[in-house]
Amino acid sequence: MVQSRVIAVSAASVLVTAATAQTVITVDTINDVTDFGGARQVGDLPGPDGRVSFREAVIAANNTTGPQAIHFAIPQSDWWNLVDDAAILALEDGPFYITGDETTVDFSTQTDFTGDTNPDGTEVGIYGFEVNGWGTPAIIIAASDCTIRGLGDVMQRDAGIAIWHGHRNRIVGCVTDAIEIDGPNDGPATTNNIIGGTTPEDANIIGSVDITCWSHDNVVIGNTLRTVAVRGSRYCVYPLRNRIGGPTEAERNVISGFGRFSNEGYPIGQGVLVEWAEDTIIEGNYIGTTPDGMSGVSQRGPAGIEVRDGVDTVIKDNLIAGIYVVGVNHHAGVRFGAGIAVTAFNADTPGTVIQGNIIGTDITGQNPIQTLNGIVVSQATGIYFPRNTLIGGLLPGQGNLIAHSVVDGIGVGAVSGETTISGNSIHSNGYVGIDLAVWNPGWDGPTPNDNLDADTRGGNNLQNYPVLTTALVDSSSATVTGSLNSHSDAPYRVEVFASPAANPTGFGEGEVFLGYTDVTTDALGNADFSITFAMPVPDGWVATATATDLLLGETSEFGLALPFIVDTTCSPDLNDDGVLDFFDVSAYLNLFSSGDLAADWNNDGVLDFFDVSSYLNAFSTGCP
Repeated sequence: MVQSRVIAVSAASVLVTAATAQTVITVDTINDVTDFGGARQVGDLPGPDGRVSFREAVIAANNTTGPQAIHFAIPQSDWWNLVDDAAILALEDGPFYITGDETTVDFSTQTDFTGDTNPDGTEVGIYGFEVNGWGTPAIIIAASDCTIRGLGDVMQRDAGIAIWHGHRNRIVGCVTDAIEIDGPNDGPATTNNIIGGTTPEDANIIGSVDITCWSHDNVVIGNTLRTVAVRGSRYCVYPLRNRIGGPTEAERNVISGFGRFSNEGYPIGQGVLVEWAEDTIIEGNYIGTTPDGMSGVSQRGPAGIEVRDGVDTVIKDNLIAGIYVVGVNHHAGVRFGAGIAVTAFNADTPGTVIQGNIIGTDITGQNPIQTLNGIVVSQATGIYFPRNTLIGGLLPGQGNLIAHSVVDGIGVGAVSGETTISGNSIHSNGYVGIDLAVWNPGWDGPTPNDNLDADTRGGNNLQNYPVLTTALVDSSSATVTGSLNSHSDAPYRVEVFASPAANPTGFGEGEVFLGYTDVTTDALGNADFSITFAMPVPDGWVATATATDLLLGETSEFGLALPFIVDTTCSPDLNDDGVLDFFDVSAYLNLFSSGDLAADWNNDGVLDFFDVSSYLNAFSTGCP
């Protein structure tokens, strides 16, 4: 049996639990008073008034060695008359400043004392009476291994909780407006703090989370949020390796309802902002949608995720939809919105990786949720640029689904480049799937190819797209042939896609990624290609292709779509006489014995028994 002993008298205000060696200090008044003396440790509580205020509890915990727990049992008779569902603590003398390591502040214990009086929140909040105190937090943690649980509304303060200079602290189960993680100007960094958790009782409902300079390796998981910012500046050490969300469902944050209108009526704000930060991971979140991922939520912010002047940001496996805002006032009627925006204002924005996301639909990928543009990569000043941006990838799970955008699936601004677009499913967008802008701002639709790809004024230097000449399909495979004209003697990757129908412009899009081949252009800038994919494509679908400059990492728009038609030729009929017979077998064996790679029937680059077996199987079954 756990034993505890009372070491101060006042409504059991101070207890020590032997099993944990943790001192429990119980707050029993809303007033912001400090009247206890001595060393102002736990043993000196209460003061002459016989009550323990939250400020007294914090001071005593700071001054007492060992782990401390602050609980709450404030009688309802002590609550404000104007607020009858929660105990609102008065804050009159500066922030509640926690400096003692291993301090737990458990506001949820008030619920144990009075019951669930506030079904829509928690039972303890804070009101800032301090003059000129609106710009500072209510609670500051300048310690390590502390936990704050169950804080409710914080009014008339900049933030409910700020973590300064501390490590491994946790904020859980709170329903409050803002939380900050901020490092000191000269270090060491504030690290390994966790906002939220993977169980329902640890999830916070928060207006905003700000992670700023000198804040490294912090995690925001399992919360319902309005907005998150990982934001440094050119004058401080960038926030490093912070993570928003994670690979499991329990780590998912639901981020929606963000943004506001400026005085001019221009929408401002993002679900997640990464600015002057490095190695940030944004993973597995629902942004702009309901918690079930099936419907959109009204936003006033023009970007679900914006990476602005950030370095090596990874955005993966998120659902982002519902990003569509119409301006007001001087911007009335102007539409804004991008699921993901990669921009450069005051520094280059290199190394952004965007993979595995669903943009513009519900979580099933089937039903549209109105979004203006899927992904936009664009500079803002003409001095700094997004660089080495990767959208998608060739490995399973790396491609993004980008569908049902009102305008473009992906837009690359007129003076932006080094954007690789690979292996994605892009379809059903209102204008085009990939738009390389010729002028800025604005999207202008398909751009014609030019000889030797000499034009440079435009997104991705207006990389030429491949021109398809045939698209054949049979019961087990599809074969596409075509050519690319671009810079001479240069390497390119040609990616081929299939879709149920062409975009209304006739260019693309690419709903199903079939595969790729690498080619090198000749001295005249030409390269022919023929690719066979071991997958059937429905008759009536269309093929399209993109080309990526492998030296610069710049991808073209989708080329003109070409309908697939059924291949009526019989591939084992090597003498093309319309009959499969001994003469075809003889022709094949002659090719094989002469070492002609035309006899490489399984396309593995080696002539061996397996090619003979594969050919004879095709011969015996007719035309596969």
